[in-house]
Amino acid sequence: MVRLPIIVLAMALGSGCSLAAAPPPASPPVGTSAPAVATNATSAPVAPAPSAALAETPDAPDEPADADPDDAPDDEVDDELDQPVGVGEAPPHPLDGLSDEAIAKKVQEDIASLGSMSVGRTNGGLLINGVPMPEDPRWKLTDSHGAWGTQETVDAIATAVGFVHAQFPNTPPIYIGHISGKRGGPLSPHVSHQSGRDVDIGYFYLGEDPRWFRRATKKNLDVHRSWALVRAFITETDVALILIDHSIQRLLRRHAESIGENAAWLDRVFRGGGGRPALIRHAKGHATHIHVRFFNPVAQETARRAYLHLIESETIKPPKHYVRHRVRRGETLGKLARRYDTTIKAIRDANRLRSTKIIAGRVYRIPKEAKPVAPKRRLVPPRVLPPPSPAPG
Repeated sequence: MVRLPIIVLAMALGSGCSLAAAPPPASPPVGTSAPAVATNATSAPVAPAPSAALAETPDAPDEPADADPDDAPDDEVDDELDQPVGVGEAPPHPLDGLSDEAIAKKVQEDIASLGSMSVGRTNGGLLINGVPMPEDPRWKLTDSHGAWGTQETVDAIATAVGFVHAQFPNTPPIYIGHISGKRGGPLSPHVSHQSGRDVDIGYFYLGEDPRWFRRATKKNLDVHRSWALVRAFITETDVALILIDHSIQRLLRRHAESIGENAAWLDRVFRGGGGRPALIRHAKGHATHIHVRFFNPVAQETARRAYLHLIESETIKPPKHYVRHRVRRGETLGKLARRYDTTIKAIRDANRLRSTKIIAGRVYRIPKEAKPVAPKRRLVPPRVLPPPSPAPG
């Protein structure tokens, strides 16, 4: 058996199952994923070709050291809220027909055969059997070590970029930033990007300076290609949310309206409706890139079914919860560790303490192991699709 590093899960497992799988991309799909079910994707209105020529994209510079952590506002976006517990019949899954004992055996003896697993939340999880975003002339990776995702995430990115290239020939490569680390978990400087379901991806630009982390503006944003990319994420993939700065949202919506997109559909996408929040949301720092979060109906459901076996095999550690303790005069880390049946190191790690000194009157987090519980199955909500275009004539 391949033994993965033991990683602590700080939050409960989130999972789901798809109502529709993405259609094949315009160019050959990347990697191999689970069998797809039928889709009802719609075609985008035909946009006029961009007027400005795009120069060859230079090599990506390093991310600015003083850049805002792009996910800081995203820490408040709970992916559990975007993925409600579903009722009714669930679509097929590759593990259907396998007994619990058979899944346990695969975890112990051939974990790779289970495919990608997105374990836990995007803000507190890990990635098992992740796949790297491959090299491709349609994109440039800014950090290959942080470009690991589930097979579904990698395929979804390729699908969306492929739709742009199909609609606009001679499209230059786009920059792809972080997805997750090879085994998930915290990835500096992000809060999320922990379970293979998030990606930072650039905008398309006009002119001769389409570098990574360039701030998009009315003058330099290629609204034609950028909207085509965002639209493809919404209609062709199982997207949970897209983070874009308000200023760029206005430019994209104005363009979408100008090419005849349905107004009611745009309201649902940008403002929410039908019992769901907006898909496109504002977050500070996202005028330089787009943050996309996906539902992974296969990888999340596989992780859910294998969850207790992953803990039993010590592939992952049981989840932890935290109690809050206000320190009294005379208390030490040693006393707290004995009282709560934990260790001094665990308390220091939970509070990022550089020494064993604690201050009376201050509240500290005390980690406690929680009994593992198999998470509930969650259904991915239907895609927010525009109405079909009226038939000609």
